[in-house]
Amino acid sequence: MAVKRNRRRKANRRSPKRPDTAFWRIVTQVEARWTVLVDWAKAHRGRAIASGLAALFLFGLLGGHWLAQRMDSRASEQVVRDALEDMKHESDPTPPPRYARIEDLPGLPRYSEAEPGAPSATIEDKPRAPSPQVAAAAAEPEQAWRRFAVPFRDLNSRPLIAIVIDDVGLDRPHSKRAWELPGPLTMSFLPYAKDLREQARAARAHGQELMLHLPMEPMGRADPGPNALSVTLGDGELRARVTAALDSFDGYVGVNNHMGSRFTAFKPGMETVLRLFRQRGLLFLDSRTSAQSVGYQLAEELGVASLTRNVFLDDDASIDQVRRKLAETEGVARRQGFAVAIGHPHEATLQALAEWLPGVSAKGMSLAPITAVLRKRHGWD
Repeated sequence: MAVKRNRRRKANRRSPKRPDTAFWRIVTQVEARWTVLVDWAKAHRGRAIASGLAALFLFGLLGGHWLAQRMDSRASEQVVRDALEDMKHESDPTPPPRYARIEDLPGLPRYSEAEPGAPSATIEDKPRAPSPQVAAAAAEPEQAWRRFAVPFRDLNSRPLIAIVIDDVGLDRPHSKRAWELPGPLTMSFLPYAKDLREQARAARAHGQELMLHLPMEPMGRADPGPNALSVTLGDGELRARVTAALDSFDGYVGVNNHMGSRFTAFKPGMETVLRLFRQRGLLFLDSRTSAQSVGYQLAEELGVASLTRNVFLDDDASIDQVRRKLAETEGVARRQGFAVAIGHPHEATLQALAEWLPGVSAKGMSLAPITAVLRKRHGWD
């Protein structure tokens, strides 16, 4: 039997016959219906395209609705899980503190004003007439240190003691305990504390005077925190960092240095910083973290109302040592008529102050804000 050939001279081959089973009968029916559909689409191309687009639109609409429901369901489940987790933490009898202590900040070692192995010495500063520059500055109206000062009248009948608490704002529970102590005390807030304005208002509402605790570069490896003033900064960056810190909250009377044993010995940088304080009418308290600090002397020369720290209460943060330093503060106040003591919101410091503060008046001395000591130190009414 001859094989028929097509126009290309190739033999025609018949497809093998499919077995007569239920599966292949279904396949044949599907192919037939698909063929009918394809023939209809070719004959009615416009309708076919419109029908296809409508089907795609409907599919997308239904699919988007389904996807949105799934996402909402997962979000709801996450909210429930978060709520259950919060309830679990709230039921914990010892929940973690909301605000970190300064010792707990990542990469920040335990803070001390003193250089390692070198506790800060007590400094005495007899009252004396202010320089002409400082006297002229003090006479100017609307000085910030006068405008935001806690009122204090009796400067001369008793020795005055100003207690300045540094590092306020980071460890909120301890900071709150500090500003709730009987005052007037002076709270010095770090500019990178959380809820800084809210905390400052709360401290002022308790009758405490406010200061800004400005981070400055120390000797060694201690980290003063973000945006500290460094001897390597250009004048523009230095001004920008100081301005940002000065704008972090308001209602404060002046500034003291946070660490800064290296920067306060750097005269060009300190001159830039002190001129900015002078423009805003702020006082400067030299914490004297280094004997090489030029801050106090330079402030006098530039007409910035200034003081220096006399005693550090808690270089050794044990309660017995803090008690000894408070007694030392009393001695300085009796000898020179006033004393400025700096402490921190450590547990031992707060406990020692809570014991000591109620008895200050009975010892013949007065607790005073830093501005009152400044006025007494310079002989200003």
